[in-house]
Amino acid sequence: MDNCQNETPDFDFGRSLKPPRRSRLPKIDRIINRPLAALIARAAFKLNLHPNHLTIISFVIGIAGALLFLGGNHRSFIAASIIVYISALFDGADGMLARSKNLCSRFGAYLDRYLDRITDFLVLGAMITGAYYQSGRRGFFILCLFGLVVYHLQTLLYYLEREYYGVRSDSGAGGDYRGFFYVGVLVFSLINQIDLFLAVLLVIPVPVLIYRLIRYMLIERPEEIPPPFRRP
Repeated sequence: MDNCQNETPDFDFGRSLKPPRRSRLPKIDRIINRPLAALIARAAFKLNLHPNHLTIISFVIGIAGALLFLGGNHRSFIAASIIVYISALFDGADGMLARSKNLCSRFGAYLDRYLDRITDFLVLGAMITGAYYQSGRRGFFILCLFGLVVYHLQTLLYYLEREYYGVRSDSGAGGDYRGFFYVGVLVFSLINQIDLFLAVLLVIPVPVLIYRLIRYMLIERPEEIPPPFRRP
């Protein structure tokens, strides 16, 4: 969300979107999530809200959704998944509002990422705990906690890779994956298969973590920049 200049008078949906990118994921984010998020961004534009206001609102709504997962039953899972999906829509709307109003900032971009990671941790942790309350399977609960650690470890490596390769501008991949993730939470909650969703999350992070390590060490290792010459 860099290189923005003066505020524009009207909400511009085209300007609010990130440039299209190649992705192996279904285009859920652009087909479903972004049009819905645009409704929030358009309303926020008329109310003269700042993008950071939407970021904080998204965070608060996400915490409320996480707490609902602790109910440990199908009804609470449905309510929780709807709430966290709304949180994800607000999360998409903040960037859309910033781009449309030309109010992008480095601070806003990092605030968004910080609060997103906290929200994801709380939602997943509460989801795992709620599933345990529903099923009582302690072994699966422990495995899911391990999966939560691995999931956030591979997320940490993603950001470390970006820093190592000097990537500053956001490609949009994080938003696409996050939008896809919360649509999945909603669908699996509606069909009362949260355990299956968590099982998938257990499987995916491990190969992704291995791939990141191999790519970092062998495949996409950048050339080292020699240090500046110093006199003895």
